[in-house]
Amino acid sequence: MSEFFTDPHLKFEKSLDGLTSEEIKTFIPQEFNGKDFFIEFYKHFNGGYFYGGAFIYRDNFNKINDNDYNLMEIESFNFISLDDIDSPYLLSISDVLKYRRKISKDFIDFTQFNIPFAGNAGDNDYWISLETGEIKYTKSTDIDCLDNIIDIAPSFRDFCLNIQSKRR
Repeated sequence: MSEFFTDPHLKFEKSLDGLTSEEIKTFIPQEFNGKDFFIEFYKHFNGGYFYGGAFIYRDNFNKINDNDYNLMEIESFNFISLDDIDSPYLLSISDVLKYRRKISKDFIDFTQFNIPFAGNAGDNDYWISLETGEIKYTKSTDIDCLDNIIDIAPSFRDFCLNIQSKRR
């Protein structure tokens, strides 16, 4: 697992069987910065749950002001659903897209260029931009969440390699 996460104490469980490159590329045909790492990850882990918790700090990549979010919690990675695959532990990317598109027309537009690949225990989402590969965060309980998108990491690879099992 060290290929994808550098913290040896992370417990990543409940993953479904990995997918083939072709299956992943069919589901997400767009090219984006860091797609190779994304494909390798989903070849090994089709989603997964962080038992015991996982965290990432935005100041690893971003200048943080006093009132900004810095510590971010990650509960799980969403899985790519093919052939009616289901999980009692994880959400599928397709289901999250369906739920979020019900929020507003703006969210429908947002989901054309962003994929919700992970979430936290508060039903908030981490998105990968299909244009830049950057990782963003939205709070689903925030009515203006698209006006308050939070930059997390420059790429999926950077995001994964900076997840840690403990708070600082």
